[in-house]
Formats: sequence, structure tokens, C-alpha cells
Amino acid sequence: MLEEGDVDARVRIRILEVEQSMSIIDQVLQQLPPGQVCNPIDPNSLTDAREGVALIESFRGDVLAWVKTGCGGFIERCHLRDPSWFQWPLLEAVIEGNIVADFPLCNKSFNCSYSGHDL
Repeated sequence: MLEEGDVDARVRIRILEVEQSMSIIDQVLQQLPPGQVCNPIDPNSLTDAREGVALIESFRGDVLAWVKTGCGGFIERCHLRDPSWFQWPLLEAVIEGNIVADFPLCNKSFNCSYSGHDL
């Protein structure tokens, strides 16, 4: 499809991704059965230590969340990883050979998260 890899191509790909995501959301909502979508957790049931991991796709890439709880449900450890952590080194390669004035455009075309990198 778009193989240029420049800012314009990345913007066009992002637009196509949004359109595809909206289509998927529409399909899921149409097939969603009636009933509750959230069940509350009884705090008294959290007597054992547990851990869990979630990996979801965001518009920048995968987001990872790992949480370990102790007895009573209190968080003992957690690790979060934003896709920006992987993308900042790519920005260095993209800006090489460009003029300083091109940096903001290149930077924002990746839409990296400063705070996401610091997680």
C-alpha cells in the first residue's frame, strides 16, 4: 500500500487504521449480547496473592501492563510499557540528515509519548 515511510505515508496509514478500528468497534457493538458489561469485585474475596498481565494494541503499538498483588488486593509490584519506549530510537534514524526545522514534523508524525517513555 504505502511504502514510502515518510511523514505523509505515516499520516495516511494512521487515518486508515482509525477507519478500520471504527469498523471493528461497530461490528462488536452490533453483536454484543444484552446484559451487564462489568461485575464488581468483592474486596473480601481478595485473600490470596495474584498477578496478571494485559497486552493491548494502541494506535502507537502494544501497551503492556503487569500487576502483582499481595493478600488483601494491595498492589505490590507493577510494570507498564508504552510503545513509545521502542519508537524513540527510530526517531533518531528518521531525523538523520534533515534540517533542524524538520524535527517537529518528524517528531509528531511518530506521536511518541514523553511520559509513556518514562514509565
